[in-house]
Amino acid sequence: MKFTIVGGGISGLTTALAFEKLGVEYELYEAAPALNELGAGIWMASNAMQVFGWLGIADEVQGQGMSLEHVEVADQSFRTINTTDQQIIVDALGYSIVSIHRARLQKILFNQLPAEKIHLGMALESIDQEDEKVTANFKDGSTVISNALIAADGIHSVVRNQLFPHSVLRYSGQTCWRGIAKLELPEKLSRSCVETWGNRVRFGISVIGENEVYWFAVAEAASGGKDNQKNLKSKLKQMFKDFAEPVQSILEATPSEKIIRSDISDLKPLDAWSDRRVVLIGDAGHATTPNMGQGGAQGVEDAYYLGQIIKRESDPVRSFQIFEKTRKKKVNQIVSGSRNVGRLAHIEYGRSIRNFLMRMVPPAMTNRQMIKLYSIQEFE
Repeated sequence: MKFTIVGGGISGLTTALAFEKLGVEYELYEAAPALNELGAGIWMASNAMQVFGWLGIADEVQGQGMSLEHVEVADQSFRTINTTDQQIIVDALGYSIVSIHRARLQKILFNQLPAEKIHLGMALESIDQEDEKVTANFKDGSTVISNALIAADGIHSVVRNQLFPHSVLRYSGQTCWRGIAKLELPEKLSRSCVETWGNRVRFGISVIGENEVYWFAVAEAASGGKDNQKNLKSKLKQMFKDFAEPVQSILEATPSEKIIRSDISDLKPLDAWSDRRVVLIGDAGHATTPNMGQGGAQGVEDAYYLGQIIKRESDPVRSFQIFEKTRKKKVNQIVSGSRNVGRLAHIEYGRSIRNFLMRMVPPAMTNRQMIKLYSIQEFE
């Protein structure tokens, strides 16, 4: 039984690593001609880190990122609204959140895999299913035939758009700017992620390496907006002028040309993630907004569960059905919950009441919720 994996992002590469560990035959095809230093920071929460531990790469991921001690929501003056002590998560599950540059994480995953099984510069055009085979048709005219196909080709998935043409991407009404600043943060922020909420805008910071700060800025905007790079930094500094330091210093320390803008969207939950011998994973099947820090982590979970199920089931159709049944409830709750967090952060009225109520949430309740979110099933 041989599988084709389409997409060399975090979900696809982790799936390939899981298949390597479990002895499942595969080949992976990625549209990009090379791994590039693209993107900014990403969180790998405890659930993802547990999978990386199972794969034997958790130490390397931790070594090239930053293990966080606290995750905090604060107001624009950096007064705490709600916080989570990651040591409680470590005690329960073994790992805290690791904040890391996305490109470094992708390289760690890529370098663990046999070069002969990874094919770059292979952009998928379409797929065909017939009997017990799936044919992947690539834009260069080549074709690949296998017993089943795993689509890890992201939020704009070619495979999903073919199988489920009525799938809906939902714009949240919010746009995000992201970047990496080279500076040293105060000690109290050096092992924390802090997301600060202001008047319908928010700004988050998280150290991802020595004197390396990942930041994101979120505001309401029409979809598809563009920026003038010449005045972008001054625009953002003005947008967040009421926020306490180090926000202005972080923006000042970021090269304008390295600031990335992207609309925040998710995928309306699908009725199905699979069609016969083809299955969607990661953002291709259940793209979520980043508000809970679980987009990449859920793709990593997908890889873990899919690999374990395929190892135990000889029929890929049955495997994909079990995978979907196992994962869908949790993932759909995260998609919904993350969308609601985005709305809560940007409410127009009642911000002081919101902040008061969030401060009143008992830490034990928050910790229980986090442990439940980050727990994964062990397979013998």
